[in-house]
Amino acid sequence: MNGYPRDIFDEMDEMMDHLFTQMQGSMLSIDQPATGYRIVIENFGNTGFPGREEPVAPSRVSAHPVPEVHRIDDEVKVIAELPGASPESITLDLQGSIIVIDAGGPDMPYHTTAELPAVDPDSLQKTFRNGVLEVTLHALPEKPADTQG
Repeated sequence: MNGYPRDIFDEMDEMMDHLFTQMQGSMLSIDQPATGYRIVIENFGNTGFPGREEPVAPSRVSAHPVPEVHRIDDEVKVIAELPGASPESITLDLQGSIIVIDAGGPDMPYHTTAELPAVDPDSLQKTFRNGVLEVTLHALPEKPADTQG
């Protein structure tokens, strides 16, 4: 089949191979943390037993949003969705490299934590708009890796 135009399917195969090679180079490395979701199983609804007068109710039902943590230049941003919470109900607590976020009221309390890189705790600033909490902290310089062998 020399002299004929290349088969379009061969060209598509080569393009796909090229795209997959590029995607593999841009995938997360093992050194980069991956984030995900947290599953919390709690009792809800009619949890009473037949013959009992009152259903058994959980002592406290709370939501556990998964915050996003981003390091951008010399800042660390923590973003958490807290729908229905008020700015006055939000409390933040830095415990070493962990930030603890509590918010909401008795009907829907929120509680979550996130691990942070080294930050200056005195630089903490928060904004809360449309149910989204954004916490900004000044990132401290990263310590160089130990080169002793």
